[in-house]
Amino acid sequence: MSSPQPDFLGPDAAYQATPQKPGKPRRPWRATLVVALLLPPVLLGSGWLAQSESTLLLLLGVVVALAALLVAWAYAGAGPGTFVAVLGFAFMLFVGPAMGETVLDRHGVRTPAVVAGFGEMSARYDRGRTCKLVWEDRDTGEIGRVETGGLSACTDDIKAGDPAVVVVDPTGWQFPRMAADVKPASTTAWAISGGLCVAMELMFLWGRARKFD
Repeated sequence: MSSPQPDFLGPDAAYQATPQKPGKPRRPWRATLVVALLLPPVLLGSGWLAQSESTLLLLLGVVVALAALLVAWAYAGAGPGTFVAVLGFAFMLFVGPAMGETVLDRHGVRTPAVVAGFGEMSARYDRGRTCKLVWEDRDTGEIGRVETGGLSACTDDIKAGDPAVVVVDPTGWQFPRMAADVKPASTTAWAISGGLCVAMELMFLWGRARKFD
């Protein structure tokens, strides 16, 4: 009677001999491309929401921007992601007002108004009053009222009862403003916005490249 043969291959021989199915290759470039392409328009939209008269839409824009920047931060990594978040938030702060000023200048309806009185501005402004304007809508005949005044609009030489010009957004998206305070965004503002966007995208791509070196 022959003795049992020793198992030289060991107990894992059967497992080791079983061919393993190759897993699907990772494609990090897909997520990189999606985030890189979606981040600028999402921040543009958030900046535009912040120009609305509605406080709720303003808060919605901030929440959407923070969510998008948080995703970008997670994908880029802690170090580069922090720069992405800072650059992205700065981009939104610059591009939002630039879009608002340009749209109101090009599409706003300039309407004759009357200065009905004055109000107080907050202490952080270097001019301490606002102008209360009253006007009649050309189409509906409704009376419009607004209290507004920028650094160059409600000047000290304006008196109650003086004629003025108010620029009204026909869509109602932005607050009416005095004509002297409505100007298209400067080339510098657009250049800064573009530079911040490019820097944000490059920082994000660099962070992704570091993670998959």
